[in-house]
Amino acid sequence: MKKIKVFLVDDHDILMDGIEAILKDVANLVVVGKANSVDTAQELIKISVPDLILTDISLGEKSGLDLTKYVKKEYPQIKVMVLSMHDDILNMTNMLKAGASGYLLKNVKNAELHKAIVTVMEGGSYIQDSIASKLKNVSQNTHQHQINNLSAREIEIIRLISKEHTSAEIGKMLFISEHTVETHRKNIWRKTGVKSTIGLLNFAKDQHLLS
Repeated sequence: MKKIKVFLVDDHDILMDGIEAILKDVANLVVVGKANSVDTAQELIKISVPDLILTDISLGEKSGLDLTKYVKKEYPQIKVMVLSMHDDILNMTNMLKAGASGYLLKNVKNAELHKAIVTVMEGGSYIQDSIASKLKNVSQNTHQHQINNLSAREIEIIRLISKEHTSAEIGKMLFISEHTVETHRKNIWRKTGVKSTIGLLNFAKDQHLLS
């Protein structure tokens, strides 16, 4: 069975060595490189081309966020997981938005670390059990805020968009100009934070906005 190639990034060598020792005991994993800074990591990743990068956030002048953005741009096939002592919402959301597939704290148990790696390498995402509820609550509150910001007219337009009507058709149906429909669409995009029509429809479906 092919082993998962893991690359470690942490500015504390002793912690990185400890993580490496833990992973060496797992049959299907192999540590192919280590770095204590973002610049060093970028150079060595070119050589080792790992399957997974396990990185801290605080790495000196540059951060794990910088590294994650770089990796997902240059090597989109490489998975990134966070292993940090930071359990605040800002760091978690920023790392996940940048493309990290998992977020763990440094107090994670060995079994959960292995479970997280397997989950991520199978294409899923993983948030450590002890902090998952915190992130979920924030996500729910954010979505509720987005819904509350939508006007009745905007929700009506979302429903018509879901039925594949054009802006011109929606304008005629609602007795408003096509320009006004386009303005509503821009406001909907801004308020929901979606980037495409598919994203909007997924959002509307998840929030039970479609009649």
